[in-house]
Amino acid sequence: MAACAKCHARIDPYGFALEQFDTVGRQRSDPVDTATTLFNGTRIEGLEGLRSYLTEQRRDDFVRQFCRKLLGYALGREIQLSDESLLTDMQDILEARDFRFSAAVEAIVTSHPFRKIRGRESIPE
Repeated sequence: MAACAKCHARIDPYGFALEQFDTVGRQRSDPVDTATTLFNGTRIEGLEGLRSYLTEQRRDDFVRQFCRKLLGYALGREIQLSDESLLTDMQDILEARDFRFSAAVEAIVTSHPFRKIRGRESIPE
């Protein structure tokens, strides 16, 4: 279907780059062609090519989306406009602390929105 092809043209190349792994993440025993061209024309090959692309060309986008998803999960709701400053702070903290996962978790659990989640008793300072 044409409606499906529009989205698949954007997302499929990322999957093709990961074809060396099976459905549960094990490396396939037979060699697989993982060379692909992303929607923007960038050529990548395999996990290393995808990693390089995401860390060198799309790092800010990747980190922002990581922060959005982790914060939304922690808060148990969608991200709101009022959360934007926390997202920016999280990105800054991650960069300052060498993108350690623990830095993102600490930024969330010490944040006002997390500490004041409705339905929970207030956590003492």
